[in-house]
Amino acid sequence: MTLPQQFSVRPLALTLAGLACLVAGSVRAETSPYYLGVSQRFTHNSNVFLNTDALAKSDTISSTGVRLGLDQPISRQRLTATLSANANRYSKLSTLNNTDYALDTRLDWETVERLSGNVALSSRQSLPTDAAALSSGLRNLLTVHSASAQATLGLVTMWSFDAGAALSRARYSETTYARNNVNQASLNAGVRVTPASGLTLRTGLRHANVDYPNTGNEVRRNDLDFSAIINPGGASVFNGRVSLTKEHQSLADRSTNSWTGALGWNWKPTGKLSTSLNLTRDASNGAYDFTTGAINVAASNSAITTTLGLTTQWEVTSKVAMTGSLSHARRSLDNSLTIGNGVLPSSASDRTSSLGLNVQYAVLRNVDVGCGVHWSERSVPSMSGSSTLTVPYSVTTYTCFGQALLR
Repeated sequence: MTLPQQFSVRPLALTLAGLACLVAGSVRAETSPYYLGVSQRFTHNSNVFLNTDALAKSDTISSTGVRLGLDQPISRQRLTATLSANANRYSKLSTLNNTDYALDTRLDWETVERLSGNVALSSRQSLPTDAAALSSGLRNLLTVHSASAQATLGLVTMWSFDAGAALSRARYSETTYARNNVNQASLNAGVRVTPASGLTLRTGLRHANVDYPNTGNEVRRNDLDFSAIINPGGASVFNGRVSLTKEHQSLADRSTNSWTGALGWNWKPTGKLSTSLNLTRDASNGAYDFTTGAINVAASNSAITTTLGLTTQWEVTSKVAMTGSLSHARRSLDNSLTIGNGVLPSSASDRTSSLGLNVQYAVLRNVDVGCGVHWSERSVPSMSGSSTLTVPYSVTTYTCFGQALLR
């Protein structure tokens, strides 16, 4: 996919105003399965390269974007597709100017019997959020293509069976970081049972192949999953998973046995307030997203990450919504997957705390504006190990945006 490298801010700003007028005049029109929109976002970042405080460089970024979408029922099926693209322009660090995009398509299908499932495709490009990938100070774009398919047999029965597959391909544009390019493929299958109202149990198997083509290293991962969803019938829903995980790395010729898993609590006391609390522990390679059915992009240096996160959404009024988030993550790191070509073995650990708040206001039915602030700080123990794997930093970002959609 080729996208234009330059967007003109002034015409898009005029288009935004024009769309707002069109939307205002068509509020009562029948909703279309298609939508078209434009957006403008301004972000001030206090530490663009996520470097140590002494070396931090700040900048203000203008992001001008377009939005396209489709949500079309087709008999028992539903087809959805979204495309967003943004021209990001830095006030001072112009070498980082880039165009990001995210294209997602999904088909949810269902037969007349008890068989259902989905097929999803995705393509994305952006600057990575991994601090190690930004530390070079160069424009290091990450492009990820992925595909997944999932099927379930037994929709309303006590027993159901599911199976699926997923693929992903991640590439970095900066040649000095190309050793982190990775291909991933996974298969999964499981059995689900609902022995009582409000209780669902599942056991399943997962297998993942993770290939680093530029280093010749391969990871084979196998997981045995045990999970449960408990809905006691009130405002709370609980979920949990424990997995027995085994990894084998070909280059280091070593195998590791560990446990991974997740705990979650979703609380919705009213129709306007919801809170989710989640605790996860997982290895980065072959990590599976149980919500989307896709493989998460591997962070090659992260061996095990434990994350505690809290998110609260509050619909203050019919026009004003607030979202707050709080998280803390602990990582153990090593570079065993990307050694070679002069890269020596090393290990380290770090801790990252984050806090965010966003406020959004619906000016009209399809016109939104909002602002947010996000703070993050990473600490590295003095005896942790190699400084090439992680560095301490702190960063604060302030963002304001406007978006108009024509449906």
